Amino acid sequence: MRSRGGRPPSPGWTDEQKAAVDELRRECLAPSETVNTHPHWESFSGGDLVDRRMELKSATRLETPAAKVTPVA
Repeated sequence: MRSRGGRPPSPGWTDEQKAAVDELRRECLAPSETVNTHPHWESFSGGDLVDRRMELKSATRLETPAAKVTPVA
């Protein structure tokens, strides 16, 4: 196999690393499944459901500071 960009090809992940990634993915998905299947969501449908989920998504995001723009004289 030929290398690209002057670097040798990656040896890939070990079986232990693959298992660790699989476990971390399961740990991340568990809370998402709990939220997505909660009975609360049954009270919404269509666009209302999308709107409420987007509100939840927005509420959990960290705010990023607005860029400061200095006016040019």
